[in-house]
Amino acid sequence: MSSNELKMGRRAACAGILGMGGGLLLASPSSAEPACQKPKLPGLKNSRFYGTDGKFDPEAAKDAYLAFLDAVGYRYNPKIRETVWVTDFGLGRFTEVGLAANFWIDDQKWNYATCDVFLLPNQMIPEHWHVALESEGVKAKMESWVVRYGSTFAYGEGEPTPKLSVKIHPSEAKHVTVMHETPLRLGEVTGIQRPLEVHWQQAGPEGAIVTETSTYHSGAAIRFTNPNIKL
Repeated sequence: MSSNELKMGRRAACAGILGMGGGLLLASPSSAEPACQKPKLPGLKNSRFYGTDGKFDPEAAKDAYLAFLDAVGYRYNPKIRETVWVTDFGLGRFTEVGLAANFWIDDQKWNYATCDVFLLPNQMIPEHWHVALESEGVKAKMESWVVRYGSTFAYGEGEPTPKLSVKIHPSEAKHVTVMHETPLRLGEVTGIQRPLEVHWQQAGPEGAIVTETSTYHSGAAIRFTNPNIKL
């Protein structure tokens, strides 16, 4: 095996990602495998993701996520650029609060959905919960997550964790009300414990790729603690 092949093999094992597109399999990293390290990415200066008019530039965000996926060895269909959804939650602080999500399916009739969520290093999904929309036949969402690469820290209701593993971005800290921490690394799974549970996440320093399995997802059913958030 060549040194390049060996390097790619180790990177894939660290990521836990094998196959193309949605064909993902969990690898079983051995004790001989190196720990995941922060990927080398082009400069993630916040201003890079906004035009001269101050508006969020989704194409620049997609560039950053695809560079991240390339750096960690995640294989994808090039059409992902057309299907992936990116957001800064209308806050203007994309490198701190933002995400990308690529939905494989979101079926209201049979009430199930699955997607991959991409988080850049230390990027946060702000605190929120999912309500029912009875007029539209939408139930309050249930969801769970498994880490495919890197690490993320999930926070929900329950006994507050005395010392959090992340430093909450100062601008968002005043909007955080739940602090029960569940650390998630490669192959580890958690989820909300009941409908309407308030929750949020923040990626570790190496970023994270997370597969979410859930009931039907409706953007109109999301409620945020931060009143300034806009989708």
